[in-house]
Amino acid sequence: MFNDRDLGILGGGALLAVLCLFLPLPFVGKVVIGFLVLVGFMALALLRFGPDRLPPEVWLARRFRYAHQTRKYVNQQEASSRRVEKEPASQPQSIPAPGRSIPKPAPAPVSIPNLRPIDLAWNEIGVYPLLTALLGVVGVYFVVWLYQGGASELALWFQ
Repeated sequence: MFNDRDLGILGGGALLAVLCLFLPLPFVGKVVIGFLVLVGFMALALLRFGPDRLPPEVWLARRFRYAHQTRKYVNQQEASSRRVEKEPASQPQSIPAPGRSIPKPAPAPVSIPNLRPIDLAWNEIGVYPLLTALLGVVGVYFVVWLYQGGASELALWFQ
């Protein structure tokens, strides 16, 4: 039902987000860094590269393997049966009159760089594992906030 790789990345991100509570920072700084870590791991779990939508580690492994493998070059030549016949040189080329301007060829279209497609695998992973990890981390942060004095702040609101 679920992909173990994606659940492992989400669980690891949630664990690292909770471990951000041990950083020597104010609580707001811990929350911000933990949230950024969790969002980064969620994006990593969802990320897919290439035209066949591969996870980042498979895509990088293929790119590395392709970069280090031997290339096979072929010296392609025109087939001997398909010789292109040249125009006879007896036809004079038309030379424009000195007063006429030669029409300029249209500029070549600007080539668009070949961007590698990047996609998020929403259908493959689903929203529920992402929300489970997010709510679990938010719950742990809420309990820590309550323990560090948030309970007295809440009591002021309910009095």
